[in-house]
Amino acid sequence: MKKIITLLLIGVFSVNCAIARDYAALQIKEMKHAQKYNTTQKYFFNQDKILNNFNYYTSKPSQNTYIKDPKIFKLPEYQEVDEAKYQEKLKADDKIYNQYKKSMFTGTIFNYNAKANGEDYYKVYRIAERIIRANKLDYINWRIGIYKDAENINAYSFGPNYIAISTSLYDSFNNNDDALAIVIGHEIAHTVLGHSQRKNDILRTMLTLQNMYKAGDPNARALYTIKSQQLMTDGKNMEYAADVEGAKLAAKAGYSLDESADLLSFLNTDVTIPGYLSDHPVGHKRIENFYENRKYFIEDQWAEIGKYNILNSEVMPVKLSSDRKSLTIGRTHETQSKNNYYSTETMEDIYLRFAYKSYLCGEFKKAAKYFKQYFEINNSNAIAYLYASYNSEAIYKILNRSSALEDAKNYITTAYNIDKNNEFIKEQYDNIYKLSPNVKVKNKKDTKSKNKK
Repeated sequence: MKKIITLLLIGVFSVNCAIARDYAALQIKEMKHAQKYNTTQKYFFNQDKILNNFNYYTSKPSQNTYIKDPKIFKLPEYQEVDEAKYQEKLKADDKIYNQYKKSMFTGTIFNYNAKANGEDYYKVYRIAERIIRANKLDYINWRIGIYKDAENINAYSFGPNYIAISTSLYDSFNNNDDALAIVIGHEIAHTVLGHSQRKNDILRTMLTLQNMYKAGDPNARALYTIKSQQLMTDGKNMEYAADVEGAKLAAKAGYSLDESADLLSFLNTDVTIPGYLSDHPVGHKRIENFYENRKYFIEDQWAEIGKYNILNSEVMPVKLSSDRKSLTIGRTHETQSKNNYYSTETMEDIYLRFAYKSYLCGEFKKAAKYFKQYFEINNSNAIAYLYASYNSEAIYKILNRSSALEDAKNYITTAYNIDKNNEFIKEQYDNIYKLSPNVKVKNKKDTKSKNKK
């Protein structure tokens, strides 16, 4: 009997202990974790700090005083657009879009898979079609679908022309066309940058090495491990590249990269798809990559290029794909010409863009490096030499380095030899020679204009 009473007393005491647990202390402890892990803070990701970083050069007035920009720098593919004609074109295109909207995108158009609403598919069609036309990607049929996945916010590309967006991603951003444009642009970027082929090459090598190891080759296992690591590293680098290239595609289509920050901040909460982070960078690294590269974007000119491409192309027809769960956006021209097709930036174009924007950001040493790399490829661009002279002059004024003034003089002399009639080149030519008339110009071969390679 005593034993039973003792057990009862222990049980009562245990219950009392459980009741007496300090849940307030537990909450305080958990809230300490929340300071690090709460998604609200991650979602907003301190937008002021990001924007300050993006516009950091504006807080350096001492360097800004050395920057000259007569606004005559143009990208190689830049084209002037008659705004009145462009608006007329948009109105004509809208009539065609409305015909498709009335005939296809009404009610629930799909009973297979996600039972997607026609209005949702119409939105995705319009965004994708605009990106495709603005970037001269209408040389093939594109396919795009919304697939049912209520849990994983994701999108993927497959093969040369298929883009898929999960219902959870679409629902999260269906009121932000700019964010959806970044998603679609990212997946198109994977395709045009050849990432599938690049991954497949590594996977084929890994399969060969796996078979060699099974056949008794002792070195194959180590090589397989190296290739496996390369697959993960390259996979993350491809994501960084697709984020930047996809933003460029969206910017050409006139979508706002500022308004798309909703998606970028969302990335910082990190996707929880199993295996996702094995070949995808963590969210905050992708955001840092985006804003670091955006400093070197020329969004206003890209938008004009996109307008020109839309003005000179036709609405891409759309139909329900044979799989009955995606759309086919049809190609609109048959002629095969280099001018008709999208092409990624050449190294020449990349060096020129980064040189120009580095200079405007006050990163003068970095700009000098990029200008030199550019001139090794193309030494016939007078405007590039003009800006290189501006950049070297800034370095001279900041560091009082005579070699920089010599560079400024050589660059502007080359520019003058190429185009003696440009008023800004003549002005800089006179300015540099007045600044230090005793500095001699090097007798370089590249002071003579050569054909662009």
